[in-house]
Amino acid sequence: MIEAFSVATAHFFQDALASQARLRFEVFVRRRKLDHSSWEGLEFDEFDTPAATYLVWRDPERVVRGVARLLRTTRPYMLRTYWPHLVESGVLPSSPGIFEVTRVCIDKSVNPVLRRTIFPELLCAIQEFIVLHGGEGMIGVTREHLLSHFIRSGIRWLGHADEIEGEVERAFYVPVGAIRPVLHCTRFGIAPNVLEPGPELVSVRNAA
Repeated sequence: MIEAFSVATAHFFQDALASQARLRFEVFVRRRKLDHSSWEGLEFDEFDTPAATYLVWRDPERVVRGVARLLRTTRPYMLRTYWPHLVESGVLPSSPGIFEVTRVCIDKSVNPVLRRTIFPELLCAIQEFIVLHGGEGMIGVTREHLLSHFIRSGIRWLGHADEIEGEVERAFYVPVGAIRPVLHCTRFGIAPNVLEPGPELVSVRNAA
């Protein structure tokens, strides 16, 4: 299952906030050699604020092995701040129902058979989270083949590709109904609901 928390609720999840920052350091700083802000093995940036929500996959030892960060587009977010040229129309989303998905990464040390299910589960959790919050869809920046491998229809590419941090990437929008990777869910037996009940979701579910 996937857990969701923010700075306000992180204390309910042991050291998950620090654990996801360690994974990000391993992936982005140590392995990809990117010049990201870090401190003592933790990667962070200016968008790690109380407004961010973290979706994490943790192993039985409670170590984060997969993470995705969600940011509402009504506040500063990465695409608008750093790569607005990737949106050809020049109209950057600014809606409480559209979430930017960033800092997505998976721990490559996880057993390959298990690892192949982590990203599809994160996508399912993203969809479930957005639906619970009455949202419309997600945006982000990624390598085209990575996203289209999991989401076979519904992706709207917002502009041409460009080199972003050493990789050729494009900005995208996916409506909420298309986010779930149906083929992979069927193949790997991923349940309809993957978000672990927790303080970040209780009030939303109770209001539904």
